[in-house]
Amino acid sequence: MGFRESHPRTMKEIELLKELQDIEFLARKTAEEKARAAELRQIIPAPILGHYDRLAARGKKGVALVQRTPTGGVCGGCRMRLATGAYARLLRGDDIAMCDNCARYLLLAPEEPPPPAPRSKARRKGAARAAA
Repeated sequence: MGFRESHPRTMKEIELLKELQDIEFLARKTAEEKARAAELRQIIPAPILGHYDRLAARGKKGVALVQRTPTGGVCGGCRMRLATGAYARLLRGDDIAMCDNCARYLLLAPEEPPPPAPRSKARRKGAARAAA
């Protein structure tokens, strides 16, 4: 039985890897952050962690956030548009997705709430006369 059968890969592991990356790329780390990083390294499966470490050794982040666009997704690491299949896999969330261009693990960026509607700056005629 191989790794895939004994340990199904999930996006949760990539979320943990992103948390590890956020800690490891800090200039200064507190004792709690160092302890959390060590804990995450014990939780994340070795094959995933090995690929992440290879990228990190070259000064690259191992996890990239994917920006949603009307035409698909864009890798936050290399800024290339994702292949349709990779983007669909990422949206389904049933398997780990990687960028075909830069080999980073992909994680959907959190959706930002829509900006508030702009207020009308036009004044009513009566309000302009009352202010004068």
